[in-house]
Order: sequence, then C-alpha cells, then structure tokens
Amino acid sequence: MSKTNQHIVFLTPGFAETEDDSITIPALQVFLKSMRKALPNAKLTMITFQFPFTEKVYDWHGIEVIPLNGQNRRLKKLRTWRKATKALKKIHKTQKIDTIHSFWIGECASIGEKFAKKYSVNHIVTVMGQDAAIKNSYGNCLIGSKVKIVTLSENHQKALQNNYALNSTIIPWHLDVSEFPALQKNTIDILAVGSINMVKNYKDFIDVISCLSKKHKNLNVAILGDGEIRPQIERKIKDLQLENTITLLGHLPRALVLEKMAESKILLHTSMYESFGFVFLEALYSGMQLVSYNVGLAKTAKYWHVCERTSDLVEACSKLLSEENLQKERVVLSTETETINAYLSLYHA
Repeated sequence: MSKTNQHIVFLTPGFAETEDDSITIPALQVFLKSMRKALPNAKLTMITFQFPFTEKVYDWHGIEVIPLNGQNRRLKKLRTWRKATKALKKIHKTQKIDTIHSFWIGECASIGEKFAKKYSVNHIVTVMGQDAAIKNSYGNCLIGSKVKIVTLSENHQKALQNNYALNSTIIPWHLDVSEFPALQKNTIDILAVGSINMVKNYKDFIDVISCLSKKHKNLNVAILGDGEIRPQIERKIKDLQLENTITLLGHLPRALVLEKMAESKILLHTSMYESFGFVFLEALYSGMQLVSYNVGLAKTAKYWHVCERTSDLVEACSKLLSEENLQKERVVLSTETETINAYLSLYHA
C-alpha cells in the first residue's frame, strides 16, 4: 500500500451539492473525507450521474466533483451514460485512472465496469442498499468479471449472494466522531430516524408506540424524517389518538439530528430491510439503546435488542422504559482506520 499518488475516480448516482449539504448520503460523505485525509497526495475525482441538478464542476473538500445533471429522468439516461463515458475517457487521458470505485449495483457499476474492462483499470463496487436484495440487469456485467465487490454487513452479503451468486468482502461504514455533541439528559423516550416510506415500516412503529402508551404514560416520542407516505402516518397517528405522544419533526440538518439523538433514550427502528443501517452507528455512539428487527448489521448485545415480531419490540421497549438508571455509554462498532485500510487494500491490490 505504498502508492499514495494514485488517481481514484468515484462514480455515484448522487452526491452533496455543496460542502454545507449534510443530508445527501452521509455515510458516503464521511467515507470520502476520510479517504481524502488518508491519501493527501492522490488525485480524487467524482462523477455524479443524476444529482445535483447542475453541470458546473465544483470542489468538495479537495475532491473534484463532475455532475452530469441526469435529473433522474428516464429519457436522459442514455445521454447521461454517454456523458459519463466521455468524461472518464477525458479524465483518463489527462491523468491515468488507477481505480474506479462505483456505488450501487446500477448505472454507475455498469459504466464503470465497461470502462475498467476496456482500459484494464482496477474496479471496485460498493453495494449500498436494496440493490443487493432486488436483482436488476445492471448486475449481469459484474458476473464473471474481475470487479471487487464490497457489502456492508453479514445480512447484506447474504442478500447479494442469494440474489446474484456474487461473492463480496464486508467493509462496514464508520463515523466521524468529531461531529457528535456531548451526551445529554434524555428528553425523548423513543426516537425514529429515517425516510417515511414503505421499507422503513412506520406502521409497526406506530403500533408499538400505541401499545406502549397504554402502560407508559406521558411518553415523548419523535420521528425525524419525511417521505411520500407521511400523510398515511399522520392519519394513523390521529386514528390511534397519539397526537400528544408522537411528534413528526420532518427533515432536519444532520447536526440537529445528532443533537436529538444525544438526548434520546431508545432508537426504535422498524425497517424491514437495511443493507447496513448508518443510523445504528449514530445511535450507538449517541449513547442510545437500540430496538430493531434483524436487519443490516444488527447483532444482539446489552445495548441492542434484536426482535422477530412486533410484540417483541413492545416488550423490549417497555423493559428499557422501566429502567430509570440506565447509563448512557458511547459504543463504537467500526473505526475509521479499519474501514479506510480495508478499502486501501482493494485500491492497491
């Protein structure tokens, strides 16, 4: 791992539009900041296919970002892919690309693999989410190739193997612990963090809170996030007369999300699928207790209550709510050094 002046090009569907954008794919932002720090002499370039909606090249913490402005429009797909290939050729001609690192089994992995094969470039694909569990045609180009595939947890790795029969290396994400505020006295009993969509399964969350509210009076519950099924969730909260129990806080800047975590007791996460669960790392470092289904990197521990059924979620939360002297402790599951060194091994292989 002696080559520190290499050229790495990252391919992603979307990325932060400015250095102040803390919401767009936080795990990827933390990773890239660490990689920039680990390789101060390397040239790091990013091509982002769909978002932000601009074609103006910009600098993000020392990484040149080339946005293609695909705008998630189906009719612009082929044009965007041609622009991506053209950009890669131009970059490669200016300064030879040593490694292409693509995110998601999707258009980026497909374009990255075709280019890597043609120009004999090292190619890494990090599988990011449901792309492991829901098979798509983009994955066909990875079968039988020399690509190095990374998954984020054991559950994620199994999903990829079951759906694509592709082997992978598990490399978990890490946190930038400097972003976190001091631990606070709990003012929120139960917190949920995540987009309000079908996968996150807020139906179960509301049902659990409804059961708990019958035994535990004056519960203070908050949901951080927004999404397409928010009106349905608001209706369910109203139907169960939980308006004074559950507060929907919507999208908040990352700094405020971490502040809310620092003053919360339990993260109740009812999602039916996670590739990793970056929110788990954040909650554990914020001193919270976790209650979830067996998704992402879930693993039963004194601070993590992994459940099979809704009734188990209720029981675990109820027990934690009854423990008044529960000490808050920061828990670290994966470190920056471990994550970055694992990727550097792939970059230099």
